[in-house]
Amino acid sequence: MSMAGARLQYASGSFFLPCAAGEGDRAKRGEGGRRAGSPNETCARWMRPLTRAKSGENRGRAPFHRASRGPPPPPRGGGWGALLLAALVAIASPALAKPHRVVSLNLCSDELALRLADPGVVKSVTWISQDSLNANLAAKAAALPANDGHVEEALAHDPDLVLVGPFGDPASIALLKQVGAPVVQISAPRSLDGVRREIRHVATALGEPQRGEALVAEMDARLARVAIDPGRPRLTTIVLQPNGFTVGPGSLVDEILTRAGLDNLAARRLDIAADAEVPLEVVASLEPDVLILDRSEEVAPSLAEAALDHPAIQALAQRMTVVSLPARLWTCGGPEIAEAVERLAAAAAAARARRATP
Repeated sequence: MSMAGARLQYASGSFFLPCAAGEGDRAKRGEGGRRAGSPNETCARWMRPLTRAKSGENRGRAPFHRASRGPPPPPRGGGWGALLLAALVAIASPALAKPHRVVSLNLCSDELALRLADPGVVKSVTWISQDSLNANLAAKAAALPANDGHVEEALAHDPDLVLVGPFGDPASIALLKQVGAPVVQISAPRSLDGVRREIRHVATALGEPQRGEALVAEMDARLARVAIDPGRPRLTTIVLQPNGFTVGPGSLVDEILTRAGLDNLAARRLDIAADAEVPLEVVASLEPDVLILDRSEEVAPSLAEAALDHPAIQALAQRMTVVSLPARLWTCGGPEIAEAVERLAAAAAAARARRATP
């Protein structure tokens, strides 16, 4: 494929998948360039059927890779009965429908896939899932090849399922589908029920619905152990995120706070949407019982984190309970939110004890 890239026409526009011309061939001949089987060469291999179809060669052949072409045509002289029998066997055998080469291009889908799929099924995850400061399964993810969320990186693994995030690039998703890669896009849950639905959604895509139900049951059991006295007045709280943002009503974080026995002042007292910037002066004037800093345990200094290290925060700690909660516990809608509820409930109990001390 002697061109610098492969271009696909889609609707009224086109998408460009970079394929460095001849790099795979040079590597085979020992002339440098990328190694054989690199994403660029893989890109060219996947795009070749599309190029031939456009020029008239092999017209009628679907531009899918071998895993998605479906069953071969029946043999001459009959054979439809055998084909029907094979189809019925496939329908009756869920194991045959399971994907065996899964690539995830999003942190949240990374973690769900690693929790739900059989060992060896997930072939690649994003690099951020290997960062223990931002991910919950970093050690498990570190054993797999990392990707940057690019289409050609996914295709290099010849996937029979690609998991993408809720805000994935529409052009990339369309391109994956056009070359025949099965794509499942996860959502961004805004409630605990949404988390349950998303776990079941990914489990079904992986052919593991029973594991999905087990994971939901495990999360619900942990949530049920967090005892909240409905007759006791709730303590107030506000979440402060990097860059001085907070979370308002209609968000997953807001429901997590409520489940932990806390009343989110940003949702009750401020006229804001789900996420909005709030000055430190406003935070101080609200006088929350618990101030929650949404940050990792260890983080390099940055302008985004500066608001969380402001001297005013240290002053507020003298008259209210200040607790840090790792962002990894509620960034994604996964079972790790149970730990977030547990930690916040413990912080609420500490704040009550502090208020009771003369």
